[in-house]
Amino acid sequence: MNIKTRDTLKSLIARRGRELGKPLTRLAKEAGISRTYLYGLANGASKDPSVRTLIKLAKALQVSPLLLFRYFADLTGAPANACSMAMTNRAIGVHDPQDVAVFNADVTMPDQTVVMPGEVFQKTWEIQNLGTRPWRGRRLVRVDGEYVIARRADAQGQLEVVLDTHLRSLHSELPIADTLPGQPVHISVEFAAPRETCTLASIWRIEDAQGKPCYGPAFILHVLVNVMAR
Repeated sequence: MNIKTRDTLKSLIARRGRELGKPLTRLAKEAGISRTYLYGLANGASKDPSVRTLIKLAKALQVSPLLLFRYFADLTGAPANACSMAMTNRAIGVHDPQDVAVFNADVTMPDQTVVMPGEVFQKTWEIQNLGTRPWRGRRLVRVDGEYVIARRADAQGQLEVVLDTHLRSLHSELPIADTLPGQPVHISVEFAAPRETCTLASIWRIEDAQGKPCYGPAFILHVLVNVMAR
């Protein structure tokens, strides 16, 4: 989950464009958006992009879609230090500076784990309450819309972006056990892979008892798996 650069989204787009020899117009065309929208997105002026748009833009930039999800945090009203929070997997509450969370580990299913077509698997994350407020009544909520990131036509084929809904989870939200300051907590979600070769992601965030996000968009939990026959 770490981001190893402090580039803003604007500088990332500019740098990758230079490295790939792609002007802004070409990047926008490959992402299926207008040049004006891409320019506005890079400068924080465009409306919030959908997950679909970020996935397409990631393909054009040849970077991980998860990287763009985290980079976008500094354009969506997150605290000014959102990028550094993403680097340390640490977040301060949107409404309470004494509410501090940290991502400790992918207990199961680290990124790029290979699963069998049709396999049912459980993803478990460990987070920890490093603030002074107990966590009560919190929930983990799915926010990605169940998008397939990419699919290969065959074992040697190129990855192509697909926007179907194939990564299924038993629940779209689930309760988080009450957690006292200093305590870690495990959160588990059960998924079912599709019966075809593809790469999929699912994005989740923590909400309070009133259904409001507890932290800025830099702090998300995700699963990223490759589905293929072994």
